[in-house]
Amino acid sequence: MEAFDFADQVVLLTGATGGLGREITQILVDQGAFLVVTGRRRSALDALVETVAKGDRVMPLYGDLTQPGEATRLAKSALAVHNRVDVLINNAGMGYFALIEEATEERIRQLFEVNTFAPMMLIKALLPHFYKRGRGRIVNVASSAGRVPIPTVGVYGSSKSALAMLANTLRIEVMDRGIEVINIYPGTTDTAFEANALREKGRDGIRPSASFGADAGEIAGRIVKAAKGTGREVWLERQGRGMSVAALLWPKLVDRRLAGLRQRVLVHTRPLKPARDRRWQLLQVESALSCNLKCIMCPWTALRASTDATALMSEQIWQAIVPHLPEVASVDFSGAGEPLLNPHLPDWMAQAKSVGCKAGFLTNGTLLDDVRAQAVLEAGVDWIGVSVDGASARTYESIRSGASFARVTDNISRLVALRSGGVPKVLINFVMLRQNAHELQNMVLVAEQLGVDHISFKQCDVIRDKQGLGLGLFQPQESQAIKQLRKEIKKSQRLARKKKIETTFFSLVPEEQPVCDQDPRASLFIRSDGLVAPCINKAYGGATTFLGEPTEMPTVWFGQLPQNDLSDIWRTDNCRFYQTRFDDRMRHFSNALMNTDFDFSMGGVQDVLDEAQEAMNAPPKGCDVCHYLYDI
Repeated sequence: MEAFDFADQVVLLTGATGGLGREITQILVDQGAFLVVTGRRRSALDALVETVAKGDRVMPLYGDLTQPGEATRLAKSALAVHNRVDVLINNAGMGYFALIEEATEERIRQLFEVNTFAPMMLIKALLPHFYKRGRGRIVNVASSAGRVPIPTVGVYGSSKSALAMLANTLRIEVMDRGIEVINIYPGTTDTAFEANALREKGRDGIRPSASFGADAGEIAGRIVKAAKGTGREVWLERQGRGMSVAALLWPKLVDRRLAGLRQRVLVHTRPLKPARDRRWQLLQVESALSCNLKCIMCPWTALRASTDATALMSEQIWQAIVPHLPEVASVDFSGAGEPLLNPHLPDWMAQAKSVGCKAGFLTNGTLLDDVRAQAVLEAGVDWIGVSVDGASARTYESIRSGASFARVTDNISRLVALRSGGVPKVLINFVMLRQNAHELQNMVLVAEQLGVDHISFKQCDVIRDKQGLGLGLFQPQESQAIKQLRKEIKKSQRLARKKKIETTFFSLVPEEQPVCDQDPRASLFIRSDGLVAPCINKAYGGATTFLGEPTEMPTVWFGQLPQNDLSDIWRTDNCRFYQTRFDDRMRHFSNALMNTDFDFSMGGVQDVLDEAQEAMNAPPKGCDVCHYLYDI
């Protein structure tokens, strides 16, 4: 294919009076193109034509793209100028800075009219002309904000995302008709775009200074050069491209990268310290070690037998935690036992909620009667998970000895009826075993009947000695059994979507993560006796099995409450080791991800992940034999 040249090409350029538009106009005229340029301010367009050295090559068209129908009119007018259009460059765009909750319908529609609908209608109006000539070129100035969830830029990003998807789909549809479709992502550029953007409540957006971003002339030159290529996506800024890749493959990384921005934009709208900016994202507080049931897969049964049968966290230990709650985003009152056995649970949750923490707990549901349910609801709990490992009484009661399927489901149903406005979120925790794997879809139907919001289909992932051994369904590598189970999982997921029930599934084969969901960099596990550990697995070490092979889980404690202060414990060398090690792993992983040459094709995803995983250093001892780190 011959290289494309703009000489003597007729180009329809929208948004010509903006910083990039003016520069693009001058470059194209210098390269011998004929331009039809659009803008809604007559004075600005006239000034542009006068400024361009070869003004006879530039024809202005006045039109307001915020108005429905205007794009189609402009396309027809452009065709009439030279009886043809060779290239359409959708450069016109409008910014909008607002939290989603602040965005107004009027401005949302105005933004989409300019950023999405106008380019779409210009394309539709010109396609028949391109088809007839057997050639044409469509260039869209896109934005990485359409791929990265940036606070206060959600509406703008959505409008750009919609345009990018439209163009990428069109590329496939017209690839054999001589039409090139190119999306160009210029990155942050030093223009007046953000200064002229719409905004709510004086939002300053993300621009920290008056001069910010790459030079407009340089970026315009690179846009014109990219516009000469073949149909594809072109990224002119490496950081934006890297963040876009990360948003697809590792969204938690992007959340952390944007935490500082989030703090800045929310500082005037939130009376309490934002959750993202608190020292600990999670404290898992084991309110009870004791339990009223004996379940076949529970790894802590032997532990309870050697401990006080009524092992509950004391008020003294809890009060050592209370001063630190303003620095905690979320408190999970679950552990190795049944939280509802602790009579202080509602009061403790209320204390956590009073300083802006999220709070919830996992229960076996047998004690969740009307009195206890009302107490935890009054405490303002955000979520309650109930362990239900069977969709029938026979299956459930064979797994959870001493429990009644009818009683637990009745308790869930009453809890859902008592709550207000869908709060708390009610979840079912379903541990997948050989005994119950055939009931995945039936569990969805049970959840629908009970009014449950979410089902977490977990693995039998924690094994101590022989408790739970051989019950899990995951395997070291892909097998026929895994493929069959995955089919059943997909069926249950489809059914759950149809019933509007959220689901969570974990991997059936090991997939090493940079850090597990517990994330010791920002969380702690506090045992019922006050011992502080990185997680429940390390809090209670011992003989275990990892992917079918016997091994040992080390016991790791950082300190103990109330003898030690929680802040001092957080600064101990042992605790810092975990923070540093996982910071290093995440840094190596994210750097590898950011520097990978990735074109968003489905075939490249696994290669990218493999390279990023290989870049990580070794996890701490014990984490390397923990199923959590491998997403199981």
